[in-house]
Amino acid sequence: AKMKVITDNIFGVYMVSVAITSVVTTGYCWGIVSSISGVIAVNFFFTYPYFALNFSMSGYPLTFALLLCMSLLTSTLTVRVKKSALLSSIKKQRAENLNLMSNALLSAKNLEDIFEITANYFHTMNQCSMIAYYGNPSEPKLITSNLLKEEDALIFSSPLEQQVAKKAYTENFLSGISTDFLPQNCKGTYLPISSDEKVYGVIGLLFENQNTILDDTYKFSKIMVSQTMLALERQLSEEKTQKILLEKEKENMRSNLLRAVSHDLRTPLTCILGTSGILKESIDILEKERVHELLANIYEDTEWLIHMVENLLSITKISEEGAKVKKHNEIVEEVVGESISRIQKRFPNAKITVSVPMEILIVPMDATLIEQVIMNLLENAIRHSESVQPIHLVVMKKKAGISFTVSDAGKGIDPAEILNIFSSSRLDTKLDSSRGLGIGLSICKTIISAHDGTIFVKNSSTGGASFTFVLPTNGKELYCYEN
Repeated sequence: AKMKVITDNIFGVYMVSVAITSVVTTGYCWGIVSSISGVIAVNFFFTYPYFALNFSMSGYPLTFALLLCMSLLTSTLTVRVKKSALLSSIKKQRAENLNLMSNALLSAKNLEDIFEITANYFHTMNQCSMIAYYGNPSEPKLITSNLLKEEDALIFSSPLEQQVAKKAYTENFLSGISTDFLPQNCKGTYLPISSDEKVYGVIGLLFENQNTILDDTYKFSKIMVSQTMLALERQLSEEKTQKILLEKEKENMRSNLLRAVSHDLRTPLTCILGTSGILKESIDILEKERVHELLANIYEDTEWLIHMVENLLSITKISEEGAKVKKHNEIVEEVVGESISRIQKRFPNAKITVSVPMEILIVPMDATLIEQVIMNLLENAIRHSESVQPIHLVVMKKKAGISFTVSDAGKGIDPAEILNIFSSSRLDTKLDSSRGLGIGLSICKTIISAHDGTIFVKNSSTGGASFTFVLPTNGKELYCYEN
């Protein structure tokens, strides 16, 4: 009776065993093997004659054939369901990663960030070594890579791989493994980063085991490349827009400078011409004191012209491309000392106090330009503060760099002008007899910006104004100071 119960249920147990085998294993082979092995085991242990193989008895061949077909079908369907579930999971993961990659590329600030993000996501999502070239791979403008093994770098740099990568760039089509263009011994696959009009670069993929590549891996890689291409086009478009705006700002600056210079040159030249005319016509009848007074006026106006020319020479030292300057490590105390020495020659009666830290401070700068900024700020304080109190120059070490502050105890700055006091557009409405307050501060702003620094002004609660500029010690601006 027990044997009958076992015999009646053995076929169900057999089918369950085949299904479990298909679930816990991968591929079709184990399911097929378990199906055939199960048929043989059932025949051997649970059919008459027991413990012997006999497929010739009446009805057995058909029964076991049907049983084998059912088990093979079950095994095949189970494997297909598992594979479909795996592919669905992979596609879901890819979609999520593609969204993350797209968001990361949106936050990229430059080309280096774009290629770094691309390299990381290609490496993570495809589990392969990758290299990205911006420009022609034979002479790339930028190279970024993310490798599974260090020796993969040697493979990417081999002449053959370089040739295939260059082919992908120049011909704008997929080259390498699993493509129509596959030179002998080539190990990588190269996808051009391109639009309909331009090829920006090439992405190279190197898989550790080519047999593990999914059928749609390269199709999905093309979608990832398109994300990189869109990010590149957006970045290049923004850079082009910024360049246009910069050129427009430079043109406005040139126009405003020309108007300001015309005004500031015309006033002292008119005074010099008039004074020298008086001396020429009436020097014999003028008193000695009057002659000295007229000569002093000529001297002062001439001195101002020299100062104006120095400002113009300073501004022309700044390069046209991005307003960059050639920086050298300079000792702050020496730069400050030279500025004070020169300003006191020009204004011998001015009272100036200087405070500099005891430690030696070294900052990357163009010393001549920074001296000009310090002199401009000191001269503005001397001329326009309307105070007999000393002017203070304080140098301090900050987290972002070194700050220079020129403060006075005068009348301060009109609050309505503080926000635009360094703007070149201010020159349009401030062409008065103040002799260069506008152009001097505009030049200061240009020079400090060229040093990646910050400059601002604020009124003191005790009276007077203080102008502060900060030069970063590492050559890059870390944060901005607020007014």
